[in-house]
Amino acid sequence: PGPVAIHPEYKRLIKEYPFQPVRNERGQLVNIILVRAPFEGEHHAGMYNRYKDEILFLGLSSFEVFPLSSPNPFSGTWPRDKYLGLFPGFLHMMRDPSIFPSHVKLLLMSQSDFSLPRDSPSLTKKYDFTFAGSDQDVANDCVGWASFAKNWSFVKEALEMMCGEYNMKGVLVATKDKQDQKACSIPKVCEGKIIQTKFLDQGQFFSYAKQSKFVFLPQVYDASPRVSTQALALDVPVLMNWNIAGGWKYVNEKTGEFFHDMSDFRESLDRIMQNIAAGKYEPRKYIFQHYDDQNSGTRLKQFVEENFADRVTLPRGTRWLLPSGA
Repeated sequence: PGPVAIHPEYKRLIKEYPFQPVRNERGQLVNIILVRAPFEGEHHAGMYNRYKDEILFLGLSSFEVFPLSSPNPFSGTWPRDKYLGLFPGFLHMMRDPSIFPSHVKLLLMSQSDFSLPRDSPSLTKKYDFTFAGSDQDVANDCVGWASFAKNWSFVKEALEMMCGEYNMKGVLVATKDKQDQKACSIPKVCEGKIIQTKFLDQGQFFSYAKQSKFVFLPQVYDASPRVSTQALALDVPVLMNWNIAGGWKYVNEKTGEFFHDMSDFRESLDRIMQNIAAGKYEPRKYIFQHYDDQNSGTRLKQFVEENFADRVTLPRGTRWLLPSGA
């Protein structure tokens, strides 16, 4: 199959953080760039405006609640409609897509739909749950950008119940500093029941997740966290905040449970533990039937061909399109 020339400036553009490349299943670059985060200054807006007619730029919800600005007090803000109508298409994660103007072509799709782990699940469960904190602001006792994004203040409330009333054992990933010394404070009632770790590489996180009965996802202002589908691919159900910006589409009777806040948290906790004990979930089976590179890559290719065939020529024989380099 013959290569298709990509724009001469393509490789320079994708060195800039917001601009993410797209490849086909053979690893060939295609003339599409995903904009996964707000522009970091006028030079990014300038690059976009200069090349937007020659390269197909599509939005991708991959950062907080982009294209909207987050209420995270540690984040930048921008006018509500700055990015909503800027790109001709958007791979979004919104429960209510009506926020986008009608000229924007939409696809419910996230980075977390792709490249799922194929590690074997573990039958041995050492822990009740794992929580993934990404890189928390440990020096400030977990007050900061990452801690807000992961809803850490709620986690501490939930831990009171999980450790106290339910006597659960759990793992709080990335709630210790890089030196593995100082940790985010947790309720006294959790002493001896909770392991706190520093930021881990994927393999180490997978090992904890596999040995847990469920993965706990309390975040709200977070863009479809990859740990959600990673957990499901490892055959571990999730307990997810209903209010999460992206990732809600993965939760159903085969994959886990929602809660809204502390008012229904106990009910959700009871439900997930009962269903786990009864063997009711099939997260791995569900996620590989509906997502991963083949299903999602085929969907993205169809979306591009149906809406932008006049803008992009794909290399001959292309079967999938994949967001690359995340």
